[in-house]
Amino acid sequence: MLCRLQPPCSRIIDRMLIPTLRVSALGSLLAVAALAGCSTLDVPRADNYPATGQKKARAVHHWDVLAEDVASRITEKIAAWPAAEHPIHITGTDDTSFNQGFLKLLRVRLLDKGVVLSTVPTEVELEIQTQVVQHQAGGARNLSVPLPLTVLGTGVGVWRDWETHYANRSLLPGVSTAIGLGAGLALDMARMHTQGLAAGGPTFTEVLVTTTLTAHNRYLAGSADLYYIEREDAVLYQTERTVPPPPTPLKQWKVVAP
Repeated sequence: MLCRLQPPCSRIIDRMLIPTLRVSALGSLLAVAALAGCSTLDVPRADNYPATGQKKARAVHHWDVLAEDVASRITEKIAAWPAAEHPIHITGTDDTSFNQGFLKLLRVRLLDKGVVLSTVPTEVELEIQTQVVQHQAGGARNLSVPLPLTVLGTGVGVWRDWETHYANRSLLPGVSTAIGLGAGLALDMARMHTQGLAAGGPTFTEVLVTTTLTAHNRYLAGSADLYYIEREDAVLYQTERTVPPPPTPLKQWKVVAP
């Protein structure tokens, strides 16, 4: 009754109720958030690995680089062996283009380093194995921008066109050309930063090359190298029986009304 007669009293009560309502609303929101969190599965979240680099094999020269690296590691491993006392026999299937070329290159690189090789099986064997991994997950990786320097090349083309056709005009479209060149350069730099300098960026097809040096049923040394390859180049690393056949074309039937 007194509050009805005194308006200031009602304002004081309102001020006391507003914080209470705010606390109640905040509590409701926290409760909803807690329920939403409890409704998810208790599994680790998906995080990216730290940025790393991986080479892309696009030429026979790259096979030679790998052979040189493997030969250097093998030579370092057997440096303490008596000279010519333990000849090495290289084994590996030669049923793919890569295996044929890599085995030849590896033999030459080992001979260049003074390693004694045998043409027949011996106590020491160096085995080469190759595995192609094709990821089925689709979707673009990193930035979906053109290949490195292609955007910049387009900008240069625009600049030459501008210089040829607008050189005698008083009002030149220099601003637009500068923006195009700057945007192209920025996209190229972003592409190189996220996907590397190799043309095409990461691929969904990779090859694993392993080498193992064994003697008397014991592993003496080994190496494992990973490379990106283009999907079309996978046939160089696979046998004919492992290469998937091309898709069968679908037959289409045309319905003709009588």
